[in-house]
Amino acid sequence: ENEKEPPPRLIHILETRFMQNQPDLLRLARARLRLFRTVCLPSVRRQTAWGDFLWIIRTDPALDAAIRTELIEMLRASGSLVYATTKEDERSEEEEQGEEREREQTKQTKRSDNDNDKNGVGITYLVGSNDNYISANATLSNVRPFDVRHMLSALTSHPPSVLAGKLSSLRELLDELTIAGTQNQPSHPPNVVLWTRLDADDGLHVRYLEHLQSQAVRYFLPDYYSSFDSRPGRILLRNDARAVPYRPPRWTYWCAGTNVDWFLDARRSRGAVYPVEHTNVCVTPGVTVALADDADPGTVPRLDHDVIVSYLRGKKEGEGEEEAEEATRRMDRGAMC
Repeated sequence: ENEKEPPPRLIHILETRFMQNQPDLLRLARARLRLFRTVCLPSVRRQTAWGDFLWIIRTDPALDAAIRTELIEMLRASGSLVYATTKEDERSEEEEQGEEREREQTKQTKRSDNDNDKNGVGITYLVGSNDNYISANATLSNVRPFDVRHMLSALTSHPPSVLAGKLSSLRELLDELTIAGTQNQPSHPPNVVLWTRLDADDGLHVRYLEHLQSQAVRYFLPDYYSSFDSRPGRILLRNDARAVPYRPPRWTYWCAGTNVDWFLDARRSRGAVYPVEHTNVCVTPGVTVALADDADPGTVPRLDHDVIVSYLRGKKEGEGEEEAEEATRRMDRGAMC
């Protein structure tokens, strides 16, 4: 009978900030658009986990109309708004370019209803909002950090805030999670929700999100880890003997242990890149919080990237053996980029 139960699922949200609280800084906005097009967008679009997460891009509701239009067209031209679920949903590059030219001629300045007419599943959304669900400085009066149902309810109840993206897909996901929340069985592992942060001028290793999802299954759903779909880069479960029964965490933090920095360099026309390894701090790109879907999001500490490691080390040193082991798991940091 248990075999007929659907397996728990991962709900992964990638949150990106673009010009929040800076709607009138046009030169800065155009510079960030270039960085977004050059670094952020291709690194997300080429993720090996593409189609297995939602990308929520948040910008100031009063963002300059021309900048907003350019950003929306950039997302459409890259094929980022809708994930093709069948061959029939896929379109050739020539078709995409033809539609892009037609849209450019019409100079649309707001989200198009055509986003809801396309086949496939909505995957990327541009949202007019200065709120954030993962940043430590989120606006507490308007959001419940790390609460996926609250986020989906806020978007679907106020459609004008969704400047681009397939709104019906958000409604379907909210309906699914609402039903799942009423059918939780103590014997059945809960779904797992992941929140990953990526600013508009940063990028990720193309297997970053896939590896995060693999590790989320490993730690939160160990019984499903060995059967987790094995694509290149996945790590399979080892038959490690455990001295004590394993208890999945209620929440955890992940962040990249290495990254590559790009700097302007007067001696080089294209600047310079430097590899950096971190032991005592988390860099902002890729900071991720994962929590069991039946856990209270309010119990997850909201930490800036520069205090995550020190906070968890403090918990490890200040608590008992069981709590210390839990804090160690929260500090598991893979070499992502």
